[in-house]
Amino acid sequence: MSTPLLALQDLTVAFTAGAGGLLRRGRGSLVAIDGVSFEIGRGECLGLIGESGSGKTTLGRAVVQLVAPRDGRIRFGGIDLTALSVRELRPYRPRLQIVFQDPTESLNPRFTVEEILTEPLRLLRLGNPEGWRNQASHLLDQVGLPPAMLDRPPRYYSGGQRQRVAIARALATEPELLVLDEPTSGLDVSMQARILNLLRDLQGRLGLTYLFITHDLGAVSYLARRIAVLYRGTLVEIAPTRELVAHPAHPYTAALFDALPRFVRGRDPVVRPPLPAAPLPHPAGPRCPYALRCPRALDRCHRERPLRRLLAPSHEVACHNPLGGEG
Repeated sequence: MSTPLLALQDLTVAFTAGAGGLLRRGRGSLVAIDGVSFEIGRGECLGLIGESGSGKTTLGRAVVQLVAPRDGRIRFGGIDLTALSVRELRPYRPRLQIVFQDPTESLNPRFTVEEILTEPLRLLRLGNPEGWRNQASHLLDQVGLPPAMLDRPPRYYSGGQRQRVAIARALATEPELLVLDEPTSGLDVSMQARILNLLRDLQGRLGLTYLFITHDLGAVSYLARRIAVLYRGTLVEIAPTRELVAHPAHPYTAALFDALPRFVRGRDPVVRPPLPAAPLPHPAGPRCPYALRCPRALDRCHRERPLRRLLAPSHEVACHNPLGGEG
């Protein structure tokens, strides 16, 4: 079996309450990511879904080393990135890039598009400065934009064009893995479809690997081959996309997909109790993190945290009483 491009093992990210700093010890902690493990093969797109506040963005930032984990391992091409020093990590940074949700916030408004696209090359000392403009023009061409855009700042362009510029910037270092952090959420429906088609085309042409973070279940079903479901920092289910949409096993996953319109979901709605509000703070003790909201919770769920188990080929769920199974 080939080595996966990305492998997370028991990844935990925690912050000190109200400070934004990473927690090493002590009280007042916020556990944003709680023991998450999964793998992504080369050339694959793994979708990561969950409610707002479930920890999706934090996990993506940890993958590209913008947030340091408290515990666990992040292996990239078999190399443990969490064991590397800042200097040792530098050669790997061009190979992992991120596209943020809002290009208006992520693109420097004082820079021209050319400066935005060549900044990664300058900072990482990649290529010949004399050829940077041609390289920037090529990057625009890859994302379907004309080279005439190079000389103006991003404020002159639409939201969809700015997001294409952000994608082009991420491609500047010729990465192997892209973390896509809700790249279509601020766009209208027609532009969302164009960006998704662009991402699919780029993946095929360049052999890219994606971690696609989104709350848009229709978008993730279109782009991702597998989907992982995150609830309050815990991975509760992971399965091939078609299997997950047709046969969700975790009650939380089912509630998410039941919110989709029928024409997107492709199946009749199932009448289930409405999803209660998430309890705060994070449930303490050895219990299922979803137990206080779950209509199928057993006594066992309130005293024992479920481990992920295999229900079907490549379909894993962390639940004591999964849908379609025995409790």
